[in-house]
Amino acid sequence: MQTGILEDKENHQAGLCSCATQIREHGINEGNDDKQKMMNQSRMRSMRDYSFMSDRYGARPNLRANVWTRMSLGLIIMFSMSVIYYSSTVNAAGPELGVTAQKAWETVLSKADSQTKLSLQRAYENVGNWTTQEQAWEQKIKTLHTANTKDLEQLRMEIRQTDDAKIAGLIEKVKQTQTRYEPLFALYSSVNKQLDAAKAIKNKEWSAAIRTQADTLKPVVQLAREDLRLKKKELAEARKRKSTEVKRLRTILAGADQVKKQIQTGKKQASLSKERYSNALQQFKQNTKQGQSSRILSSLNSLAAAAEKWAGSKQHIYTLEQKVSATYAKVRQELTKRAK
Repeated sequence: MQTGILEDKENHQAGLCSCATQIREHGINEGNDDKQKMMNQSRMRSMRDYSFMSDRYGARPNLRANVWTRMSLGLIIMFSMSVIYYSSTVNAAGPELGVTAQKAWETVLSKADSQTKLSLQRAYENVGNWTTQEQAWEQKIKTLHTANTKDLEQLRMEIRQTDDAKIAGLIEKVKQTQTRYEPLFALYSSVNKQLDAAKAIKNKEWSAAIRTQADTLKPVVQLAREDLRLKKKELAEARKRKSTEVKRLRTILAGADQVKKQIQTGKKQASLSKERYSNALQQFKQNTKQGQSSRILSSLNSLAAAAEKWAGSKQHIYTLEQKVSATYAKVRQELTKRAK
């Protein structure tokens, strides 16, 4: 019985503890609820204040968001620049390669260390620079050579036609003069024939009359003949001047022939340079397949030297074509002077 009393007492104490615990938890919960309500009310007031300030002064920037945005943009720009640099270095202008050789070249670059890669890329771009110059000079040569060829044809035609208009005018004058004096010459010839006939039959009166008429016509005929002779002389002198001028202009024009021979020699040298370049390119491709960086760099330097030689030969040819053009310009200037 005593034991039962003790159990009831323990149960009663446990119940009291449980009730106390519930009361404390309830109080805490109520306190938390009140605290939560106060925080919510404070948050609402802050939001209202923020809304009021935003409406009045404009929205305040989110500094943290701006910082992250700027950092993100910086990273994007740096990544883009690195991608552009990598693509520009891999695909930089260089010698013309086939698909297989291009892949082998890219493999070499991917396996090389940074310093070796930089040296290879610079040598590769150097080759590309010289080949680009060679192509540019070749295009200039073609353009200028075409223009010189057309100029030569035009100049030859104009030289043949030198003073043609002036000579044609003189020819027309001679014809007109001949036509104008033809009746006078015919009359004078007829009178002389009559005089011969009168002398033949020994008719003194007829001979005297005819002689008087012939003596009257003689000075007039002499003036006419002199006029016609002078015009024919002027025509002959114009033709002679034309012949001399044509010869002189053709001599100036022929001054380009020596330069043209030099151009042919230059083209042979350019062909040899192109052949050396092709051989060096094959060696570069072979070394690229083997993948030895030192040999590849050496072959690139040799290739660049060959490309430089090739471009130099084309530049020399273009300079010679310019000399030809200058000669033709001189002939054109002389023709212009004569036209005036």
